[in-house]
Amino acid sequence: MNLPSIFSLRNILVAVAALAALYLCLVAYQSGGDLLALALLVIACLGFFVYLNPRAESYRYLFPGLLAFALFVIFPICLVVYISLTQYSANHLLSLSDVLLRFKAEVTVSGSDRFDFWLHRQADGRFVLELKNEKKPEDRYISEQIDLVAGQDGTFTEGPYRLTKISPSEQIPGEVLDPATVARERLYQPLRNVPFKLPGDVLVGKTDLEHFVVQKRVWGTNADGSLTNQIDGSVIRPDFREGRFVDQNGEQIGPGFRSFVGLQNYVEIITNPRIQGPFFRIFAWTLAFSILSVLGTFTAGILLAVILEWRELKFKKVYRTLLILPYAVPGILSLLILRGLFNQEFGPVNQVLKAVLGFAPAWETDPWAARAMILLVNVWLGYPYMMLICTGMLQSIPSTIYESAAIEGSNPVINFFHLTLPLVLPPLFPVLVASFAFSFNNFALIYLLTAGAPRMPGGGIAGETDILVTYTYNLAFRDAGANYGLASAIATLLFFIVGTLSWINLRFTLKRYARG
Repeated sequence: MNLPSIFSLRNILVAVAALAALYLCLVAYQSGGDLLALALLVIACLGFFVYLNPRAESYRYLFPGLLAFALFVIFPICLVVYISLTQYSANHLLSLSDVLLRFKAEVTVSGSDRFDFWLHRQADGRFVLELKNEKKPEDRYISEQIDLVAGQDGTFTEGPYRLTKISPSEQIPGEVLDPATVARERLYQPLRNVPFKLPGDVLVGKTDLEHFVVQKRVWGTNADGSLTNQIDGSVIRPDFREGRFVDQNGEQIGPGFRSFVGLQNYVEIITNPRIQGPFFRIFAWTLAFSILSVLGTFTAGILLAVILEWRELKFKKVYRTLLILPYAVPGILSLLILRGLFNQEFGPVNQVLKAVLGFAPAWETDPWAARAMILLVNVWLGYPYMMLICTGMLQSIPSTIYESAAIEGSNPVINFFHLTLPLVLPPLFPVLVASFAFSFNNFALIYLLTAGAPRMPGGGIAGETDILVTYTYNLAFRDAGANYGLASAIATLLFFIVGTLSWINLRFTLKRYARG
């Protein structure tokens, strides 16, 4: 017996997928991730449209790749650009709403009444709080059932929970937890974060391990967004340009908050002397490093490729195998080994140089020696790739060209500069541009070899061997201020530089293929 079409396997799978997508959207929305919930809903709707609509059949194979491209390329780019337009840093980590919550949660002791407390664990795992006035033991109060998670920290956003007065003899169900047990079960901090109110809207909260006290909120909100101190009457207002609350004297009160500052981070790169000096020095070194790395790897690669193509050379396969070894060893492992070899005090390189030439370069403290070491290491790691590419191109050049040149009285040097290079360079140009872009962002080389050392005098977190990508990393994650906004601005500039190089590479390649 055939089932109705509505109960086909395809429709059942679609229904299950739709329910799962709606559940994820609901969970994200309830967790406060409005944008995440909207993004999940849009992705789910697009997915159902692509895979259920016959007219979208051609997109079914592209959709997973396009989705991954959007999630792992487009979204990070947009996020970095957005952060570069904000004041996001270690001093401005919170949103304005989070800072307001902190102000609203700030309380002070009001009055002399203190309350002993007990927690009553209910059968369902929830708790009931019992309070008893120290001065008036007949004043007892219980709360409604509350949820407490052991070890939970942070600001409690729910409540306040109402406390109801009960008679002195009334029994409260559940397992009784005294203050010592509360602390032992890691419930002290969660309980401290929960606000409670006695009858008459009197706020109470924990101040020590054993007691609750009557409290009063320090800050009250005003219609214009300012806050009034209910103890001394002072007023603080949000300064969105600086991302902080300030009093009448302009002094910061409380933590800073994230704010939109437009192009301020980009302007600061150019105008702030503390950033401008290191940035342009690092930018110049990054350009020089990338250009010299490409020239060095290309020169070494093509010379070795030409030598290995020499007909009279014996044991070519052995030489080629040995010369490819740096390419076969994982780059990170090679960098760590080379870092030890170039150790300024105990490295074998310095020991050999000192024994043979009588001097040992200060690879770790002299800026120029450190830069030379970086270039040597980068050429060592990069020449095998260039050698392989050049070998393939050399083998595609007809041998009759060189035979004709030999008849005309040419020699190997003339052949190299007038025949080999003109034939190899045009098809190799995209590879050279890609190599330049890779060197421009070669984070691992700098981070593992020198970590930017030695430090740049007056440059703050900047180092003499830092390139732009490592400088960006240092600003974001190693600087005490953790200036994510400024680091994102530099990362955005890097993206446009590398993107421009890629565009040039693509245009050159397309033109070359168009010419045939």
